[in-house]
Amino acid sequence: MCTIAYQALSSTQPAYLNSMLIKSRNYRQLRSTSSNPLYIPRVKAKAGTRAFSVAAPKVWNSLPVSVKSEGHIVSFHRRLKTYLFNAAYPP
Repeated sequence: MCTIAYQALSSTQPAYLNSMLIKSRNYRQLRSTSSNPLYIPRVKAKAGTRAFSVAAPKVWNSLPVSVKSEGHIVSFHRRLKTYLFNAAYPP
C-alpha cells in the first residue's frame, strides 16, 4: 500500500490513483505541514475504510518524514523496510 501511494504521489502510477490521494490543506503553519499529510476522507460504513482512497492516506500519514522524503523508489523501499522491521522487532 505504501509503495503504491508513493508511486501515485510521484506520478508513476495511473492518474486515477493520483486523483484519489488529496494533499491536506493546512492554512496555519504547523509542524505537520512539513510532512505533507494526505487528507483522509470520512466514511460511514466500516467496509469503506478498506478503500484505497481511505487506507492509503491513513498508512502514508503514519510513516515518519524520513521515509516519505526519499527521492528514489529504491531508497524509499530500503527505508520503508527498515522502518517496518524496527516497528515489528524493536531493538
